[in-house]
Amino acid sequence: MATNLVQIKGTEIPTDGAALNVANRLYIDITDNDNDLSDITTGKWAWLARGISEITPSWQEKTQKTAYYDGDGHDDTEVTGKSMQLAVKGVRYLGDPAQDYIDGKQYAIGSAAKTRVLWINNGMPVVSACTLTAVTPTGGAADAQQNFSLTIAFNGAPKTTTGKLTMTESDQSRVFTASVDDKTPATTPTGTHANTDVPK
Repeated sequence: MATNLVQIKGTEIPTDGAALNVANRLYIDITDNDNDLSDITTGKWAWLARGISEITPSWQEKTQKTAYYDGDGHDDTEVTGKSMQLAVKGVRYLGDPAQDYIDGKQYAIGSAAKTRVLWINNGMPVVSACTLTAVTPTGGAADAQQNFSLTIAFNGAPKTTTGKLTMTESDQSRVFTASVDDKTPATTPTGTHANTDVPK
């Protein structure tokens, strides 16, 4: 099949100035693998984007405040623990691989609710084991689109790639495979998102 259309100049996602949220990418590993945090290439990464209007990260921290004699009566604060989560909201889109996979987890408990998440945040890949919580794949007014929401709770310390990450889609399925080029620094912005520069 020929490729004879290109993006219009000026419609690209900006790489400087004010950062746009649409530059970030969120993928869910649909293989139910939450154990392998050494090799990102073992996953089937479904792009969670279609029907999604909001992704909000948050960090819950545990802190310990202690007053020391050299602090003149003022506390010293240490962060002793941290957990990260992503709140995802949108509308239900039937046939989307990421949403269909998450829909199948609405009744899951224990290990059945666990997988891996890949969040590319302003070019930095962040990979973690995760638990899919508060899965709500339907609901709302009778004359409106169905709601879709969940919270992705990161489990343990997240990791990043050792080199440039490339995500490759096959057959416009919105399911990607990952590859890492260890010869190119991991700080190279976003890598290549084949067929995803303009979400369809």
